Amino acid sequence: MTGVDDAMDDAMDDAMDDAMDDGDRELEERLRAAAERLDPVPAGLFEEAMLAYALRTLDAELAELTFDSWEELSATRVRGGGRARLLSFAAGEVVVELEVTGRRLVGRVSGGTPAEIVVQRRDGGMPLRADELGRFTTGELAPGPLRLRVSPGQGGPVVTTWILI
Repeated sequence: MTGVDDAMDDAMDDAMDDAMDDGDRELEERLRAAAERLDPVPAGLFEEAMLAYALRTLDAELAELTFDSWEELSATRVRGGGRARLLSFAAGEVVVELEVTGRRLVGRVSGGTPAEIVVQRRDGGMPLRADELGRFTTGELAPGPLRLRVSPGQGGPVVTTWILI
């Protein structure tokens, strides 16, 4: 797992913990114990499920995070809030440059050609289209983890790693 994935998981866990009170936690633990006792998960099923989950994007190449301004200027994240976060992802010939300002994305796909883009969230996706210069933008997005699935005019689809906005 990458640091971004860990941060995403921690943020999701914190959000769930904030929404639950002590009674909810106790009930969840009792239900979990009953399920484990009465209907245990078959040996090997968890591993098979994780492998199947990994295959869901087998048709897309994973774009590597090649630049993150938060890593370059980590001290300014504490003192200089409000600065845009700049990210760059690369997979083969495809480069996705992304600016995160608040909860809005502005980006560009290399090659200056139109591309189909989907902002993927755990609860669904929002389709976008890059213009003839490869540029795209979103409106205000809900906070939380997301990634981009980019299908350029030529070549196969590319998926970025998860980021947290």
